[in-house]
Amino acid sequence: MLVSFTLNFYAQSTLTIKGDMMYTNVTLSHKGVSRNVSALIDTGASVCMIDSTFAVDSCNILLKESNAIIESALGKSLKSISLNLDSLSIGGVSYPMTRCFVVDLVNKLKHHAPKFIIGGDILKKELWCFNLKEMIMTRCESSMKKIQGTLKWKNHEDYSDAFLNSIFLKGKVAGKNTRILFDSGSRRNFLPKHFGVSPTKTIELERGDIAQALIREKTNVCEDVELKIGENNFKLNFILSEEKYPTINAEFLWGKSFVLDYKSKRIYIL
Repeated sequence: MLVSFTLNFYAQSTLTIKGDMMYTNVTLSHKGVSRNVSALIDTGASVCMIDSTFAVDSCNILLKESNAIIESALGKSLKSISLNLDSLSIGGVSYPMTRCFVVDLVNKLKHHAPKFIIGGDILKKELWCFNLKEMIMTRCESSMKKIQGTLKWKNHEDYSDAFLNSIFLKGKVAGKNTRILFDSGSRRNFLPKHFGVSPTKTIELERGDIAQALIREKTNVCEDVELKIGENNFKLNFILSEEKYPTINAEFLWGKSFVLDYKSKRIYIL
């Protein structure tokens, strides 16, 4: 069933895909210095992050001693520095005094490291439409048009163990009811071993996060696993992991347009 509304766009930015992750260009301004940089769009990050080397060398940010403890996607804690950037601009939309954590991304993630990460605290401020056909990110100024599907989610307001600004979809993976973390900053989809799905092959890949340095390891893959969210069905490949819940990146939305609505806790597929 199609639902039609009027949709207007007044701000937009080009999208690029690198390693199954979405990037867009942003402008960071701080203490009179402005820098354009390709930023990772990360629904798995509560707030924005900036690489420490980029912050010092390119943005002239003076770093103080650690004043914050943050947790990685794998549940590991690390020291960080919390600061407010004078301004962050995305597609012509400016966000003054943007809270940001300074993290040593380059030493942890090497060639995969983004210089800047757009977290949920910024993504939730607008209705952003991600057109993965034309590769454009646009801000919706009014309601959506021709909604093909709606995926409802829950977050830290609903689950005591969920992190701030998280997106947990409710669905089925391999026929089992579960909550599913939507993490657009993840390079892979992950399936807990306790789901009992047998792997179909073994591959060697790199894995790491903001707290754990990148390592290369052999891992088991489950191919063409059925994923059902609401009335929507997908088939994805998953890496077997020790996580409690499945994690999916934006791969299941490739070739589609979708809108993140943090206020209503919904993903609208257009």
